[in-house]
Amino acid sequence: MVQLFFRHLVFVVLFSLSSCFAQVVTIRVVNANNGQGLRKQQVYVSLLYEKGESVPEKYDANLSLLTDANGEVRFALPNPAPAHMSASVRLPEHWLCGCGVLVTTGEVISRGIVGPGAAAGIGRPATPAKAAPGEILILARPLSFWERLLYPLEKS
Repeated sequence: MVQLFFRHLVFVVLFSLSSCFAQVVTIRVVNANNGQGLRKQQVYVSLLYEKGESVPEKYDANLSLLTDANGEVRFALPNPAPAHMSASVRLPEHWLCGCGVLVTTGEVISRGIVGPGAAAGIGRPATPAKAAPGEILILARPLSFWERLLYPLEKS
């Protein structure tokens, strides 16, 4: 009986402590062809609170972050967290990706999100499109030789 009491007590204490810490979200920008992270890429995040939702007094709704050597950025969600967030990546001209996502924060925290993939390229992507809980995965790929050749025509 005493052992059961202590188990419940430990569970309650750990659960209450976990709610005190801010949730951290990771955004990974990855080359779909080889699985390498794209470093020094600009990532923009907007925290989107709905009408009537309680908003923290001091928070930055629009973040501008730069990916690290692994192609990742991390940020802590304010408390209370917004219902939705958007994330987008600005890549150089010769890259193709579905570079923007609009997601529910709960979905990102609970199971992770894979952004819309780059349009089908040559071969199968080397990176399995699986995001961990608390993560947004954005897949990009370099344009092929023919796509680069035809890019100026498509752009105009």
